[in-house]
Amino acid sequence: MSCGERDRAPRDLVRSRAAWLLWLLPAALVVVGLVRVEARTALWVPAFGVMGVACLLNARRCGRLHCHITGPLFLLAAIATVIDGSAWIAIATGAGTALAFGLERIRGLYVPR
Repeated sequence: MSCGERDRAPRDLVRSRAAWLLWLLPAALVVVGLVRVEARTALWVPAFGVMGVACLLNARRCGRLHCHITGPLFLLAAIATVIDGSAWIAIATGAGTALAFGLERIRGLYVPR
């Protein structure tokens, strides 16, 4: 871990217990929405909204690279779900999230200040 990472890691919400409520529970609701089509909008809009706001907050707090990408992505997914609640939204959002984490593996966890 580099010196910059040591300074930012304590502020990183991804590394905290809050991650369960901010990302894992909402992600589980997205998965449930893939199966329960009739509940998709009711599950996905708040789930993507919580994850998006949490990512933007985390990007601001510690500069986590993937949060800079996934914050706006999740908020767009919430808006897209309101407009058209089809499965492609979760698939595209999952792909974007995977790419963001991949970029983080290449470039490092945090955005340079």
